[in-house]
Amino acid sequence: MTTRFHQLLAAIAALAGLSHELSASDQPLPMLRQTNYLAVLPAAGEQGEIILKAERYSPTYSDVLGFSLIGPDSSTLTRGEVWLGREFALAIPAAPRGMHVVELQSGWNACRVDAQTTPSAFVAREILPLHTARGVKRLFFYVPRGVRQFSVWLAAETPGEGARVQIIGPDGRTVVEEEGDYDKPQAVRAEAPAGTDGSAWSLALLQPRARGLNVDDVKLWLDSALPPYLSAREDWALLFGKRKHP
Repeated sequence: MTTRFHQLLAAIAALAGLSHELSASDQPLPMLRQTNYLAVLPAAGEQGEIILKAERYSPTYSDVLGFSLIGPDSSTLTRGEVWLGREFALAIPAAPRGMHVVELQSGWNACRVDAQTTPSAFVAREILPLHTARGVKRLFFYVPRGVRQFSVWLAAETPGEGARVQIIGPDGRTVVEEEGDYDKPQAVRAEAPAGTDGSAWSLALLQPRARGLNVDDVKLWLDSALPPYLSAREDWALLFGKRKHP
């Protein structure tokens, strides 16, 4: 592992089983492709566990899911592979404090992560965007107190691909909805009226209504006004968002 890579993982940290066959189900968990980073924060002194699920995106691709678990001190604790169509229970060691980071490399195939009861959040910053596929049902993020405006950035560089973006306020109402092809990185801006800051917001990437566009590969990140975390749960978004970060 390169020195630069260690430094990158250290920056993420500062921001803040046996395998068996998968059963078929309607997955609400976001589908991820290429390289992604998951921050994990078990309760102090408690061991956590997350389930890594490797999925075939297309018969064309043979990439398996590679993963590395990085400890709070930026050391590599374990690494391995998950074969397509299988899942792996990754144990997160107990630590008195600090955040673990899981690097996920699914290549041109895909993966999903089920954190179960272990608090976790995907890292979503411009240098480390979240690489999603086929839409995102809902992910939560924290809008700090005093923030009155922020942006969510998207890029869907393949012709014919795009997204319909919803940014949802803490009361569950859609504040912004727009769609486009996002062939170049583009900011979707939202206002945070007084009383909605210091709260968890959420977003979704949906199928565009316009003909000729399909939601598929989309890179997603939050601007610097926000902590760089997207969580499957509202309480986890608050937990990660209130941590110190650059």
